Parts: sequence; C-alpha cells; structure tokens
Amino acid sequence: MTTLNLALTGGIACGKSQMAQIFAQLGADVIQLDHIARQVTIPKSKELNALVDAFGKKILNQNGSLNRKALRVILLSNAHNKHRIESILHPKILAIMQQWQKNSTKSLTIVEIPLLAEKNLVALFDRVIVLTCTQKNQLNRLTSRENINKEQAKKMIAVQTSHHNRLKIIGKTPCDVIENNGTLTDLKKQTEQLYQKINLLSIG
Repeated sequence: MTTLNLALTGGIACGKSQMAQIFAQLGADVIQLDHIARQVTIPKSKELNALVDAFGKKILNQNGSLNRKALRVILLSNAHNKHRIESILHPKILAIMQQWQKNSTKSLTIVEIPLLAEKNLVALFDRVIVLTCTQKNQLNRLTSRENINKEQAKKMIAVQTSHHNRLKIIGKTPCDVIENNGTLTDLKKQTEQLYQKINLLSIG
C-alpha cells in the first residue's frame, strides 16, 4: 500500500487542530507536532534537561514538568532564545514524526506542522494544506483561546512567518489553500471535500 504524506500548516489560531481532528474522524492517520513536543519534554527527558540547562529551573512547574507558558515567554523574548529552543527540540520531534510516518498503516497521513515554511520542511511531504484566515479572526480566536490581550496575541502572530511567505510553498509541491473564516460546520464541509479530492488523487 502506498501512503500519501500530507502536511497541514498555517498561522496560529487559523484552525489547524480542528481540521486535523476532522481528518482523523474521516479516517486519516493524524499527528500533531505539538503532541510530540509534549512527549519529548516529559520530566527527566534529555530534551527537558537541555532546556533547563539553557534557561534554568524557572521553566519548570513544582512537580518537575515543563511550564509551557514560561517557556513561551522566553521564546518570544528574542530570536536567539527561539533558535536555541528549536535547536534542542526539533531534531527529536522530526525523528519521531518520520518514524510515525514510516509505521503508519493508513493510505493517508497528515502532520499538523506550524513551522513547515520557516524550517523548509516541504520536501518531507507529498502534498501540503495551507489553512488561513483573516487577521481579525486570528486575533479574536487567539485572545479567546489563550486568555491574553491583543498586544500579546499580535506578538505571538508576529513571531511566525507571514501568510505571504507561507504561500511560497505553492509551486514547490502540490498544495491546497483553505480559508477558514466561517463556522466549524463550514470547516467540516471544506475538509470533507478536500479529503475526497485527496483520496481520488491517491487512487489515481
């Protein structure tokens, strides 16, 4: 059986996790890199120890687990910290992702990967889905989800690449761009249509 490996990418709060869940319900094998990141930073893991060595015990909760909000503040503070955190975590995360792809028994695997464009990882996939929405919707969803103000939300959005840069993926690999500016029902309908299209392509 041939497996088609897809990447699902897009800006923060554009609805990637919701779309990933819908794909999973439809029968695709789905994994989120954020979930892998949680796996590799469990207490006493090599990666968590490296983060503590780099930034101190202030990034830990009282029970020794990673305080993700504290680490996010450090990541957003400057580009050097961002690079250092990513250099510690990303090699292990990508290794687990590729092993998961290799072991999948489904005809369609989808990886939710926010930093696909930034890290130039397009070559690891057969096809890419770029999910986008208006900045207004992005800010509203992010402030509501994270319980933060708009200035904090803008800072989180700014640390990612622009939608324009993300769309440069088009032409490098087969790509579908989906706008998520409606309801969850609308997103479900669009995802179902895309799933049917991709399944036909994989059969062909």
